[in-house]
Amino acid sequence: MRIADAQWIPSTPHQTWDALFDPEVLQRCLPGCIRVSRLTDTEYEFTVRAKVGGIDAEYEGEVLVSDLTPPESCSLAFDGKGAAAGLAIGTAQVHLSPKDNGTRISYTVAAMAGGKLAALGEPAIMKAGGKIVDKFFSGFIDHMAAQPRIAPPPPPPEPEPRGLAASRWSWAVALAVVIVLVGYHTLFK
Repeated sequence: MRIADAQWIPSTPHQTWDALFDPEVLQRCLPGCIRVSRLTDTEYEFTVRAKVGGIDAEYEGEVLVSDLTPPESCSLAFDGKGAAAGLAIGTAQVHLSPKDNGTRISYTVAAMAGGKLAALGEPAIMKAGGKIVDKFFSGFIDHMAAQPRIAPPPPPPEPEPRGLAASRWSWAVALAVVIVLVGYHTLFK
């Protein structure tokens, strides 16, 4: 199964990026979400209750974030297991870019299902997956529209140059060394 689409978010790219990785925001916007926990900066755990093709089940899973280029792009690997329904695994590539005084999120998701979920067939899974994605983005857009816009953080300052070349006294030290060497060779040889 493969889903590719894009959404416009009424927020700056850095605010959108921060919200996409905030467990509280994810829990509020993801339909049927019971819990989202950040384990590390790149690992999340979740519990979601979803109804797919008449099978109502609770899924527990993990998401691993990689290839982070804040606030522009990342890759996700995920898996979810439901005792009564089977499992779903997949990957996603997410790209953010400024657009029309907001942010364009484009994404491509590739997923596979096993167990009872796989028996439902790809059309039923695609329909259910599309509804979950639509509900998530509807809630996420509403959440971001309610947030005040904040200017992006300033870039980190350039590190101060080090060494003699960066010192304003380096030319005087170099000149003194040359004078000492020339003087020594002139006077003592």
